[in-house]
Amino acid sequence: MKRWMTAAMIVCAMAAKGQTYEAEVRSNRVGALEVRVAGERLSEPYIELDGGRQIEIAFDMLQPEAGERLAYSVVHCDADGRRSALAPMEYMDGFNGLEVDDEAPSFNTTVAYRHYRLRLPNEQVRLKVSGNYAVEVYAEGHPERVLLRARFGVVEPQVEIRGEATANTDVALNRDVQQVHFTVDTKALTVRFPQRELKVFVEQNGRPDTRVGDLQPTSIGGTRLGYEHDRRLIFEAGNEYRRFECLTFRYAGMGVERIGFVNPYYHVDLRQDGPRRMYVYDEDQDGRCFTACSGCGEAEREADYGVVHFAYASDRLPGGEVYLVGDLVQNRFDERSRMAYNEASGRYEAALLLKQGYYNYGYAFVPDGERRGRMPAGDGSFYEAENEYTILVYYRPAAGRYDRLVGRLTIGGR
Repeated sequence: MKRWMTAAMIVCAMAAKGQTYEAEVRSNRVGALEVRVAGERLSEPYIELDGGRQIEIAFDMLQPEAGERLAYSVVHCDADGRRSALAPMEYMDGFNGLEVDDEAPSFNTTVAYRHYRLRLPNEQVRLKVSGNYAVEVYAEGHPERVLLRARFGVVEPQVEIRGEATANTDVALNRDVQQVHFTVDTKALTVRFPQRELKVFVEQNGRPDTRVGDLQPTSIGGTRLGYEHDRRLIFEAGNEYRRFECLTFRYAGMGVERIGFVNPYYHVDLRQDGPRRMYVYDEDQDGRCFTACSGCGEAEREADYGVVHFAYASDRLPGGEVYLVGDLVQNRFDERSRMAYNEASGRYEAALLLKQGYYNYGYAFVPDGERRGRMPAGDGSFYEAENEYTILVYYRPAAGRYDRLVGRLTIGGR
């Protein structure tokens, strides 16, 4: 059995060599995927190498099956998210195919599920190098049938990053965009050719579609590299994320219009959204979400599921599609996050089976043939919006075989 599993993993690895690994739910049985630093409710999924912290990957399996066992594999990735050239024994102590054994059944919920939790590194798996990592979870014995993917980063701090995001940009002042400027000091590294040995990325609010890479320094002074006045680092400012909370089905929480039960699910109708032509200040969490419920002692097991209905009033927007945005859909533009236009009601609509909790979400218009989302037509973009920008610096010397993640900085911008 073990020999068969090893062969299957090799075949899967060869088939997946060219793909990009991002957070992804690949089964409609998977719910409430959260990837964070263990012990922190809202955090970016980055830890330091041998720093004593763990990444926690939590999720539910709906419609649990008797005797079902889940396993996981850890994949080391290059800066661009593709599988690196390293063999598992080179980037970790331990084995792939181990069981996800921290699990418990739901309690007193209308929708039955089993809650799973995986923390890395752990007693069986130690991560040996820095860089991007992906975890694939699948039914034991079937690594080719991936149920979900989680992505996180392990940092070995070797560079100093300082930066800011400002509305004073190279194209406008206090308008609808924000620009990121930053410096990287490599004094702890021997970097002879920074244009080739360093890979630098910037992304907004953890959204892969906003990620900008292949950045080159605009100035070099000793060990200090400047990334300033680069128009690729001008981002649409947008507006604050919208929010709703559903902690119980007994009454409507913030952002909820009504709640009803249609067997077998509770249905949660959110208040209808539409274009916002003014900046709306709100203390959002930049697209994040987390599980919570009213009057329960252990939300991970006691929070229930309901079908949440989203509605965005708008004329049909030609030349593209409208998608939901946020951690509730892993910031992916796919069939799960795509909204359908209802001609009768004159609005875009979507329905997701979600676990009770606090949610940030937004809307993005993606033009046909493109991968980057933007504010839907009529929805304003405002320099006052508070966004997060994550700067990642990778290092690979001339003879290196993988991209070391040597620096990370997250800054706020408005």
